Amino acid sequence: MEFNQKEPIYTQIIDDIKIKFINGTYKLGDEIPSRRELAKTLGVNPNTIQRAYREMEEMNLIMTARGQGSFLTNDPGMLESLREEALHEAVSRSIELLRSFGKSDQEILETMKRYMEQGKGL
Repeated sequence: MEFNQKEPIYTQIIDDIKIKFINGTYKLGDEIPSRRELAKTLGVNPNTIQRAYREMEEMNLIMTARGQGSFLTNDPGMLESLREEALHEAVSRSIELLRSFGKSDQEILETMKRYMEQGKGL
């Protein structure tokens, strides 16, 4: 994982785990790497990982069982909520970018519709 300089590392770690959950790399109830293991793998301070895991616990994205590890939620509603959040974020960013190119909302809508009808980008 490569980190950018614009966001705190712990939020990038949270986003990475969310993406892996959304795209199916991690499944409901899967165990995720231990704090120590992930810190070593990513080459970051263990306190950074601790903060990311604490935040994810507060979001109810993960649960930690003492002596057993940390596990993703078993709640399919949480997964669906994360997928919806990611969809809205992606659409919003795309529209904002296309508007900055001078495209009207109607042009954006027509292009998206045409693109999807042709099966591109899927």
